[in-house]
Amino acid sequence: MFPLKRMLSMREAAEYVGITPRRFRSLRLVGAGPHAAMRHGRKAMFRIEDLDEYVDGLYRRANISHTEQARQRTEWRGRLAALPDDARARLSDSFMQIVTRDELLEKGANRGFRVLFLGGLCLIFLSHTPLIWRL
Repeated sequence: MFPLKRMLSMREAAEYVGITPRRFRSLRLVGAGPHAAMRHGRKAMFRIEDLDEYVDGLYRRANISHTEQARQRTEWRGRLAALPDDARARLSDSFMQIVTRDELLEKGANRGFRVLFLGGLCLIFLSHTPLIWRL
């Protein structure tokens, strides 16, 4: 198979995983989620194998067996195939929304605390400079 046929855009990857494109972008923003295999201009492209590995990792983290995972993923793909293309972006897998929310909170909180800490240090530094007192 031609290698680019096995690559998905960000919207298609979010649909494949079972989350909304907005959640997928948020995961990528905080450094979580599947890693992009390549960039095509400004767009990131994802391998299907990497997405499957990412989903498998989420199921393992939730302690769900491979048979249950296969059943849920097959059910999800069946529901997705029955919908027209324009309705697919609005539908999301509830289990995947829950586990990606946990991952987003875990990684996002870490980054958020770092930003708040550095912002506080900058505020302390700037409040003690004489240049600011004249303003």
